[in-house]
Formats: sequence, structure tokens, C-alpha cells
Amino acid sequence: MRFARALGILLLALLTGCGAPDVTVVSPTPDVTTVAEPFLADRFVGDFETGNFDQWADCQNVAVRSEPCSSYHDQSDRMRVETEVVRQGRYAARFEVHQGDTPGRLCCGDRAEVSGEEATRSDEGDDRWYQWSTRFEHGFPADKGWTVLSQWHADEDGPPPLAVASGPTNVGVNRWGVVISTYDAPGHPGATYTPWSTPLVTDTWLDIKLHVRWSTRDDVGFIELWIGGVRQVFDAEPCAGQTRCMVRTLMPRGGGTYFKQGYYRDPTISGPGVVYHDGFTAAKNEAALAPL
Repeated sequence: MRFARALGILLLALLTGCGAPDVTVVSPTPDVTTVAEPFLADRFVGDFETGNFDQWADCQNVAVRSEPCSSYHDQSDRMRVETEVVRQGRYAARFEVHQGDTPGRLCCGDRAEVSGEEATRSDEGDDRWYQWSTRFEHGFPADKGWTVLSQWHADEDGPPPLAVASGPTNVGVNRWGVVISTYDAPGHPGATYTPWSTPLVTDTWLDIKLHVRWSTRDDVGFIELWIGGVRQVFDAEPCAGQTRCMVRTLMPRGGGTYFKQGYYRDPTISGPGVVYHDGFTAAKNEAALAPL
């Protein structure tokens, strides 16, 4: 256990740094003294039904900077679990960001996020299913810069290999969609793709399901997408007209990925925004996904 904990802390230390993101995010340097449970035999559930953020390993926002979610029970208006706007069960998470909400020691953008860390880890050849619901509150700003709502962050720095994002940087004005950032190696980005996007609609729950094969190879890695239970046809490069987007989903020599969810955005965006997430499950097969 001490070795695993030390290894986890060492890995987090190696994630320090800040690039110039096209879309998004650089790795935080949280003061983590505990880690989440390893990926379960069939799934990880982060649906907030504990009434708090305890299912998640790390919480990051302007109020707490970055700390284990198990110690974040004095919830702020920037990030809280609530019962008024809910997709499933009794609870959902509300994330609010204002300009200047960059947690101390974390660079490159304003944010309120949870991170699954090792409990949501995927590596070369892993086959994973993901499902959750997202809701944009009225007035959500998606007309400037970049915004990331859910992301699979690489072990190395740089924009995430896979993200659900919004805004004109890589998606479109008042649109949201799936963004793929490819790499040739750490520090050597390749093409950035937005193979699927749609107009942003507020005050409506959006049910999202993704099937991902994680690989550094374009002929092995893939993404499949369902919105509201309907399988989507990708409408742009590199897989226009296809229901399975074949593309590298990992950074070569960049390790694996871990999942983060919340609200992370360009610091030039001035207006406040609110987004809700609920019902997240990561599983090794579709049957193990928790129903929404």
C-alpha cells in the first residue's frame, strides 16, 4: 500500500507543467495523500449518490485549489452536490466557474473539476464504456475560447487526447462536441479533430455514451458515440460518415489516461457559467454501465 501510494504521488509530481493548450488542460499538481480504489472488476461509478464528491479522488476549484475529495465537505457555490436539478437518483453535481477561478498552483485556465485518477485509468489496448448526463444552465458562455466539460487526460502534459468540449476553439460558436487531440510523442502534437458537434442547448439533460478503444495506433484505437440512446454518425474528419471513428486515442510514449469531469475553460471568457453532471459510469463492458 505504501509503495502504491508513493507511486501515485510520484506520478502526480511528474504531471507538473503548463503548455499552451489549443483546447484545454494541463495536469494539476495536487497535494494528494490518498488515492481512489483501483478500477473495479467491471466499473467505476461517480454518480454523486453519496451526497458528496467522495466517489472521486481529487477535487479542484478556486476555493480548495486541489485536495482529496474525501476532505471536501464544506462545499462552495463553485462546486457542490445538490438535489434540485437531477437526472437520476437523488443527487447531481453543479459546477460554476467565473473569470479568475484558476486554482493556485494550477495553470492555464479557470476550473471546477473532479478527477477519477487511477480508478478511471486506461492504457494501451483497454476497451472501455462511459456513460453520464450533462446539462448546460441558461446563459452558459460558449461563444469565446475553449471549454472542457469532460476529459481523458494523458499522463503527460498537453491537451487531452479525448474530450467533450464547447466553444469556437476546435468546436464552434455556441456548439459542443467531441474533440480528439492526436500526438506523435509527448510535446509533439499532431492533428486536432472534432468529428462530431451539435448546437448547444441549455436547461436540458443530455445523455452521453462513449465506447473507446485506447491505443496509440490509428488502426486500433476508436470512438463510438451515442446521444440520448441514439448512435451517432460522425460528420467530420477523420471519420465523416462512419459510426466508428478509427483514430489514435493515446499519446505515443505518453502513458495512459485518467478521467476528469466538471468545467474547465479559457481564462479570457468573462461571463460566469454553470454546468451540471450526473450518473457517470466507466465500465469494461456496456452491460456494466449503470442506467441513467
